Amino acid sequence: MKNPLNKRLPRELKSDIGKYIVIFVFLVATIGLVSGFLVAGTSMKTAFDESFDKNNIEDGYFVLDSKITDDLSKKLEDEDLKLYENFYKEETCKDATYRIYKNRSDVDKIELFDGEFPKNDNEIVLDRLFSENNSIEIGDKVTFDGKDYNVSGYVAFSDYTALFKNNADMMFDAQNFTVATVTDNAFKEISDKHLNYCYSFIFNDTSLSEQEKHDKCNDIKELIAKNAVMNNFVAEPDNQAIHFSGDDIGSDTSMMITLLYIVIAIMAFVFAVTTSNTIEKESAVIGTLRASGYTRGELLRHYLLLPVVVTLIGAVLGNILGYTVFKDVIAEIYYGSYSLGPYVTLWNGYAFVITTVVPCIIMVVVNIFILSKKLSLSPLKFLRRDLSKKEKKKVAKLPDFSFMTRFRLRVIFQNKSSYIVLFVGILFSNLILMFSLMLPPLLDNFKAEVIDNMICDYQYILKVPAETKTEGAEKYAVTTLETDFENSDTADEITVFGVDKDSKYVDAGFVDRNSIYVSEGVLEKFGLKVGDNLNLKTKYDDNTYRFTISGTYKYPASLAVFMDIENFRNEFDKPDNYFSGYFSDKEITDIEDDYIASEITQKDLTVISDQMTDSMGGMFPLVTAFSVLLYMMLVYLLSKIIIEKNANSVSIVKILGYQNGEITRLYILSTAIVAILSVIISLPVCYLLMKWIYGVLISSFSGWLTFYIEPMVYVKMLFFGIVAYAVVGALQFLKIKKIPMEEALKNAE
Repeated sequence: MKNPLNKRLPRELKSDIGKYIVIFVFLVATIGLVSGFLVAGTSMKTAFDESFDKNNIEDGYFVLDSKITDDLSKKLEDEDLKLYENFYKEETCKDATYRIYKNRSDVDKIELFDGEFPKNDNEIVLDRLFSENNSIEIGDKVTFDGKDYNVSGYVAFSDYTALFKNNADMMFDAQNFTVATVTDNAFKEISDKHLNYCYSFIFNDTSLSEQEKHDKCNDIKELIAKNAVMNNFVAEPDNQAIHFSGDDIGSDTSMMITLLYIVIAIMAFVFAVTTSNTIEKESAVIGTLRASGYTRGELLRHYLLLPVVVTLIGAVLGNILGYTVFKDVIAEIYYGSYSLGPYVTLWNGYAFVITTVVPCIIMVVVNIFILSKKLSLSPLKFLRRDLSKKEKKKVAKLPDFSFMTRFRLRVIFQNKSSYIVLFVGILFSNLILMFSLMLPPLLDNFKAEVIDNMICDYQYILKVPAETKTEGAEKYAVTTLETDFENSDTADEITVFGVDKDSKYVDAGFVDRNSIYVSEGVLEKFGLKVGDNLNLKTKYDDNTYRFTISGTYKYPASLAVFMDIENFRNEFDKPDNYFSGYFSDKEITDIEDDYIASEITQKDLTVISDQMTDSMGGMFPLVTAFSVLLYMMLVYLLSKIIIEKNANSVSIVKILGYQNGEITRLYILSTAIVAILSVIISLPVCYLLMKWIYGVLISSFSGWLTFYIEPMVYVKMLFFGIVAYAVVGALQFLKIKKIPMEEALKNAE
């Protein structure tokens, strides 16, 4: 005998086809996006990891102020490592810095993206991302040091997957900084004015552990510091230009998996509420089947079938789209941010499991949990349409509100489980929406704060002391230290300024010579307060310093300490007339370029916000659209369930003479009230959650961006919520219009 349950499946699917289509499309899009992220991310991460051996990436590098001596070279080779000359020269073209190397064949190899490597002395290859950002085509000319060079190709440097000009920078700068390669002869012809004696090294013993490499790097750093003037030393694990991109891809993968599981869990609850409603509609049929001998297990499997099949088909189709469409979209996002080398798409069994098997398991578990409670009732209760496990309580007496208000409250109380799911979904979608809406104004606010609190228009750091007659120029001293906190494996760089007590550029309000002021970011990032001690250390030796914080100075551009210049000289054992550079609101033109180490202007200080806006700007609208669609989908599905659940009541009030508009105010307005209240209540909750999430994310940065949410963000979130519900309400109004008066007669008991 054929199972009558099987005949009901097509009818159930047809009656809820709109609902299943919405859920199916959203599942396909979500799983496709996550699958694309995982496939592209793991493929690119694999290519990144394999590039260390493929391109013979260095174990570290150091920069000296002159060519290495034979004696030091011999001492270093005795440390069981191999040294490579990796000299570079820096030139400027159209306000962008070009770091120019010879072509490499032994260490930190370069991968060609398009075109060809330089063959002639007037040819140059540039980083692919920098070229795209600045609209530089192959065949274009770039000019520096008085000579034109033809761009012959685009490349990816294996040691510059993120274009950090300095390892201490908070953010890379793919707009204004690039690495480049020319022929050996062309390199010789470029002026030595900005020649940097950079040496890369690789340990001969490839079996060294990370800890052993770390210890050896420290030994090498101390050895170099004792035998030469070292300008920089960066071990490979600390090199942001190498690791920043790989770390980011890995963290994105974890975030997307979490996003998938949360969305699937919400979808599972929606399915469960939907199926629960179907059980209530078909309670008489279920009671008859149970009385006829059908077990709870058979009915449970029947009602599980559609959710699992929809999820499974959605997951398979989502994976197909992930491998074909979304994978390329995600790869373009990464290539739009980082200077990564070419990659090959790899089959990802793990991605398939967590985007197909795990969603189905979540769907089954959640639905079994909710449906098994419903189906545990006796056949008699189903036949009587009494699906409450508890004895019916006396209906709560409501205050003497108007009829319409009391009716709406009854609708809300009768559907509280659906509204709880709705609130959780709105909370999650609003958290995503807040993230996408807050970042652009946060970056704009940071940029404005940096500009408003610049010390001066031109900040010069000198290689050697030099005098200037520029009006208003003021001497200052500067050094860079690292944080020295107990139980911390990482160290943040802190810029220490020594300024005149009565400086016209830094009005810190020094109470006495020993006063120490810190930028506000130092307190926020490290959880310090005025009166606490700040422990710092030098980067290349064991000198440590402890400063007591006297107050704060508004300087968002970096993590900084400000002290009187006399205190600076005394603290760091400098001569009485020592200084490092000049603050000036006018450009200094009477000091030779050879004496200037760097010139810091507004463009240098705002590079963080500019680069983050450029790298992430394209993602913000996508994330906003995703969160709004999630909100609309949840409201649509749950409000549809509520109307279907109350179809008999709607039919009765139509018989009583109520018009569609009045019925809309009873049912749709009830959901509207809950939806808008959920949005409003979620705002402070989202703020607290976002503040915590932001603190965790930003703590890994080498600098600090103060948490800020523009007030207009809350207005936009409320606006999106109201507009989205207006669209959903219009669709549900059509649903109410279609409910016939005969519905009440069909279900008359």
